Amino acid sequence: MARVMNVVFGIGIAILIFIVTLLGIEVFYPRTTVEDFGCDDLRLSKPSPCSENMTVGECQTLELQHLINEENGDEYQKCWEEFSDNRDIYNRNFFLITSIIGFIAIVISMYLFNMTNIAAGTAFSGLALIVFGFMVGWQSTDDIIKFIISLVITSVVIFFAVIVNKRYEIKSK
Repeated sequence: MARVMNVVFGIGIAILIFIVTLLGIEVFYPRTTVEDFGCDDLRLSKPSPCSENMTVGECQTLELQHLINEENGDEYQKCWEEFSDNRDIYNRNFFLITSIIGFIAIVISMYLFNMTNIAAGTAFSGLALIVFGFMVGWQSTDDIIKFIISLVITSVVIFFAVIVNKRYEIKSK
């Protein structure tokens, strides 16, 4: 029963650290939205050229073409480019933030080694944050930065795995 509880608490700790970290990032470094830039206000200021029998995708394409042909099309295009650039910067920074926090969580887990469920939950949340950060920032982050960060993190995780294996080897003898 104690092993089952350790697994349950370890998974719970991993999930909670992951959620708290993402919420903390959102509180202190909120993601920008299209509404923040007012791009939709430019689109909505013109009557829609769509008919009732169009799909949503067809309607959006037609609205975009209609907007580009109108006098504020350039302004709309600039607005979307500015939003896209801002989103790319946010995604790159998000990648860096989650990689650093994930790395710190993995390092902390080694100091909690005697409390298996807490150490495992902390390490797993760190790994999940790193993977999630890579997913969010993949397109927005330079390949060299991704390579260096993944090389450092992989090296440290392998080093810690060797330490864990040696500790278990000593305990089993």
